Amino acid sequence: MNEVVGDILPLAVAAGLSPVPLIAAVLIVMSAKPRLAGAAFAAGWVLGCSLVVLAGAVAAGLLQNNDPAGTPTILAVVRIVFGGVLLVLAVRKVAAARGVEPQLPGWMSGLMSAGPARSIGLGLVLSAANPKNALLGIAAGVSIGSAQIETSAALVAGVLYVAIASVAVVAIVLAAVVAPRRAARVLGALRDWLTLHNTAIMAVLLVAFGFVLIGKGLEAL
Repeated sequence: MNEVVGDILPLAVAAGLSPVPLIAAVLIVMSAKPRLAGAAFAAGWVLGCSLVVLAGAVAAGLLQNNDPAGTPTILAVVRIVFGGVLLVLAVRKVAAARGVEPQLPGWMSGLMSAGPARSIGLGLVLSAANPKNALLGIAAGVSIGSAQIETSAALVAGVLYVAIASVAVVAIVLAAVVAPRRAARVLGALRDWLTLHNTAIMAVLLVAFGFVLIGKGLEAL
């Protein structure tokens, strides 16, 4: 169990610190209906994180059932491939940002008027359909599904991943609900800082955890 937690912890941190979902959360809680929209976004994010982890765990379990002898090698290769993809995404992100002034993506312009339905869909998309976060969640699921642990322990590990990956988003939503006036200034500054340093933060996270996955894969070969 401790080994599994060690595997998924850095992946959960990387997903939880991804700047784009945090900026989206800040904009949504500054909307006309911050409580409903913020709660909906958090719910969509948690659901999406849960789905990608479950998908990875189920896939790993199916591989073990279909080819027990070759499973360790296959899963090691999967980790290496996922790590390599993260490194490629980091390079692409840095290359795309060269010479471009940091600014919010165009699709974020309407988030301050987003309602609950749009917010929950956005949370789901950013956690489950965004390539970077989806890869992190699936990789965590693969680690959980391939580990020789009981179902209850696997469930705890999955919940732990989702909790860590969601803590920053949930904290933003709660701050806006508990102390909206005080939080507005802090969250505005956070939004500006994340927008300014989005590329650097994401590139560092992708490179660091890309190498983590590659290392784990090579170790298992």
